[in-house]
Amino acid sequence: MNLQALDDATCGAARAMQHGRIGFSLQQINAVADPGEVLYSKCLARFVEPDGTVRTRGEFSALPDASRFDRAFGLDLLDLAFEWLACHPSQVLGCDISAESMADERSCMVLYDLLSRHSAFAARMVLEFTQPLKSSSAADLLIRARAMGYRIAIDKFGTGNALTTVPADIVKIDACFAQHRRGDAAPILRDMVALASFAAPTVVVEGIETYDQLEAARSAGATHVQGFLLSEPTLPPVHSRSARAFKRRNRSLSLRPHLPGRSWHP
Repeated sequence: MNLQALDDATCGAARAMQHGRIGFSLQQINAVADPGEVLYSKCLARFVEPDGTVRTRGEFSALPDASRFDRAFGLDLLDLAFEWLACHPSQVLGCDISAESMADERSCMVLYDLLSRHSAFAARMVLEFTQPLKSSSAADLLIRARAMGYRIAIDKFGTGNALTTVPADIVKIDACFAQHRRGDAAPILRDMVALASFAAPTVVVEGIETYDQLEAARSAGATHVQGFLLSEPTLPPVHSRSARAFKRRNRSLSLRPHLPGRSWHP
């Protein structure tokens, strides 16, 4: 893709947010002992081009200057997940919390406001974050979110990041360990699951695409798995917001006062 095409793609991502053409598909996290038992469903972000082309969160993150939009993208996706939970009272969702959403105290304040306003759904929302955290405010935010009843998940564990001091309910082991192709992956996966078990009672192995990988996760002692083998998400979003609702939501957020010197800390 040439530079002009990349610039056009970045602008397309911005327009997708401006016009409400974002949404998510779902991928289940299944119990190892009983694959029919679902712990929760992970929101996988999608945005739709005007011509109907669907882009994934990975494609969005690879765009030039994606970080400029990532915070707004993540907040709107989380707000959209809360909207979905309101319509599905028996379901539980997991949603990524990006580093940009917790980059500084003001960002943490905005995210804390959003979580506080939707605290009625806290027991049915898992907040997934990837180490390392960029600030002490981010760690404080996650601790306070957990106190509100949100479950906290460390995502992509094992990719060079140490365990956090933030109490976690779930640790998700990066897919590369289940899909390791050099030699015998079983001992490595077993060691990763054992280490993750010290941090949280629930250990999820990501990237499960074959029955051999499922058996390896089971033998390693994981409690749950995530992957195409048991849950293949659709590319088109299963839930999205209309442009009108998106604008109404943004207008509401813009009217919320952020007083000088106000702290997000309760």
